[in-house]
Amino acid sequence: MRGRSFGEMQDQQEVYMELFDVYDRDGNPTGQTMVRGEPMPEGCYRMVAGVLCMHTDGTVLLMKRHPDKSTHPNLYEASASGSVLAGETPEQAARRELLEETGIRCGALTPVYAERDATRLFRYYAAVVDQPKEAVTLQPGETVAYLWADRAQLAQLLAADPSPVILHEGVCRYLGL
Repeated sequence: MRGRSFGEMQDQQEVYMELFDVYDRDGNPTGQTMVRGEPMPEGCYRMVAGVLCMHTDGTVLLMKRHPDKSTHPNLYEASASGSVLAGETPEQAARRELLEETGIRCGALTPVYAERDATRLFRYYAAVVDQPKEAVTLQPGETVAYLWADRAQLAQLLAADPSPVILHEGVCRYLGL
């Protein structure tokens, strides 16, 4: 068995192992790759990319997470996100995640914010799309519903206790919430 990077086909006899590039704390590639689930060595990071999807009418796409997700089940999140796979750029990963999780292809990405935790580097972008809102598709095992919300609806959802929405602080700042 061997791990495969983004875009490679899988032989039915092999187990898929998600590979990602390793970065230093400043976001520079180290030249190493790791398999998802392996403990991250100290001072090393994996990259996560996300994209906030907005419609040309100003509404924001919220995707409801599957109830079987280990983190934040049944909550809406305002981004499609995931690990940057080996050989990908954060922008490529953001586009891939948006397509996988929503069926939406986006054009230009605008950087929204970047942050770091103990083992991950986050790069978030915004994309403005002009497509029929009902064209969103759900990813089996990942998402179960979607909602296009304007800023007033987002503020109302965030004020609920408990809030049904996950919204990163950087996205809140970007949206003026």
